[in-house]
Amino acid sequence: MEYKELSIYEKLERIQEVNYCRAERHEVAVYLNALRRNYRAVIEEYESFGDSPRQLIMNKRDYDKHLLFGFTKKEFNQYGWLECPCFLEREEIKFPHRDGWAVSNYITVGKGLNGKWSYGVSYSHSTGGSGYGLGVWGKIFDNRKDCLKSALNDMLTGLEKDSSKTDRYALNVLKQAKALFDEITGRKPVQLELSFF
Repeated sequence: MEYKELSIYEKLERIQEVNYCRAERHEVAVYLNALRRNYRAVIEEYESFGDSPRQLIMNKRDYDKHLLFGFTKKEFNQYGWLECPCFLEREEIKFPHRDGWAVSNYITVGKGLNGKWSYGVSYSHSTGGSGYGLGVWGKIFDNRKDCLKSALNDMLTGLEKDSSKTDRYALNVLKQAKALFDEITGRKPVQLELSFF
């Protein structure tokens, strides 16, 4: 029997079998309240996101994040999970360690349907690295410039904190990222001249 066809008491029992994280508890409380009071509109909205308590809560939270970028389409994959939306004006900026090598240092920026921007960052050095992809769970910006500045700042901070001062590959990436950051922010190095009278 499908989850949607269960009685309210069976649904309440099924929900209690799942251990929800703190971030999910608000959505669970809204859904539980709707079940207890038989608010059909709210119940139907939540149950349109899946066929199990875990799936409908996770998909509902994800969809709410989609709305922040103007994505309103509800498409599910073959397993019933909400598909990731495609950002517009998606751009990948690469920072190669060295010519001819695979690039593991890059920033991806993209714009939502409502004009909001977000980014993903990947950086590596000789002993490790870090990264996260472009998605609706990232920081939200009103324009590309602010988005890119924040992404570059994340990359610079991560590389400076995690890599050693003698890691020539990380230093090369840092140099490229700093140059782009200075270009975007309008901070260009100024050469001072000494003049003798």
